[in-house]
Amino acid sequence: MLALTLRTFDRLTDRIAELPVRRALAAADIEIDGTRPWDLRIHDPAFYLRMATNPAFQIGETYMEGMWDCDALDELLFRLIRSGVAGAHEKRGAFYLRNVWARFRNMQSRARAGEVALAHYDLDLELYRGMLDDTLTYTCAYWESPRATLAEAQRAKLRLICDKLELQPGQTFLDIGCGFGGLAAFAAEHYGVRPFGITNSRQHYDVARARHPHLELALMDYRDLPSLGRRFDAVASVEMIEAVGPKNFSTYMNVVDACLVDGGGFLLQSFISNDSRYVCNEWFDRYIFPNGVAPSFPQLHLATAMTFGAPVDVHELGLHYPSTLLAWDRNLRATWPRLRSRNDERWKRMWHFYLTSLAGVFRAEDLRLCQLLYKSRRR
Repeated sequence: MLALTLRTFDRLTDRIAELPVRRALAAADIEIDGTRPWDLRIHDPAFYLRMATNPAFQIGETYMEGMWDCDALDELLFRLIRSGVAGAHEKRGAFYLRNVWARFRNMQSRARAGEVALAHYDLDLELYRGMLDDTLTYTCAYWESPRATLAEAQRAKLRLICDKLELQPGQTFLDIGCGFGGLAAFAAEHYGVRPFGITNSRQHYDVARARHPHLELALMDYRDLPSLGRRFDAVASVEMIEAVGPKNFSTYMNVVDACLVDGGGFLLQSFISNDSRYVCNEWFDRYIFPNGVAPSFPQLHLATAMTFGAPVDVHELGLHYPSTLLAWDRNLRATWPRLRSRNDERWKRMWHFYLTSLAGVFRAEDLRLCQLLYKSRRR
């Protein structure tokens, strides 16, 4: 009798939650069980109550659990963001409380710095080999032509970075957050520089050493760079500052400045948030990028005030990211037969949601991506 009563209560609460959820989706021109690619197909009515309680987190969580499907997640997220539906929760509730708490705690302290590497980078290597191009570059590509391959677009991005830094044969070049070593290897091969790459990911370090034995690499925290007592002609940091955190942005810029020769160039490729935040979306924080935060322009301006000052060049690249993310998603789906013996359906849906929904976020310009070029002001 009690079980029957509880099931009845659950069905009632689901029905009560259904109407406001349908209304919110309708405001973004999204229908339940509609026929368009961005419409939702609901498999479990418990979806409605879950979405009503914490939509920013539950949209990803319920997708992972197979409670709904959609043929075009990037378009779905694009519509939710552009309509204003997706951002309404941030003025209240869980996101607001998490953001306030993070203002008083260093979520990216030295002790916590390895969490991202363990959670996101030190994963099944076959995932990255299958998903990425042959350079194993896990950052936004630069699509000079819509007909370019992912490998061509990634090499165009690496070339763009090296050209902006005006790299010359014999110069020294530091890559902070070098990943699998693609940029350092490209710069050495095509520009004749002597690169030094650092990462705090054991897998990145081991794979980069095996693939590029001629490179000088180190497994270390960026905060330890000044202890080496070395200066470099140029420094690049490509989508690494998101793991640094707002409380450490100034420290990070001071470290980079200390590593540059007088007048040297520093290229920063970074996600850019429209608002100054201390935490990211809760679902991304839990499943994809623990403690990650994209800086805003005001936060970067404050962080560089005592070192580089304003950037000498800012290049918007955000609209190149959807093509990159969707290419990774296609590759990942193609390589799934090699991964399914070690990973379940929930894991597969998590990665599909991450890549395709983030493509929608960039399409809606809720996040931007920029290359910022700084020059050392010491003369």
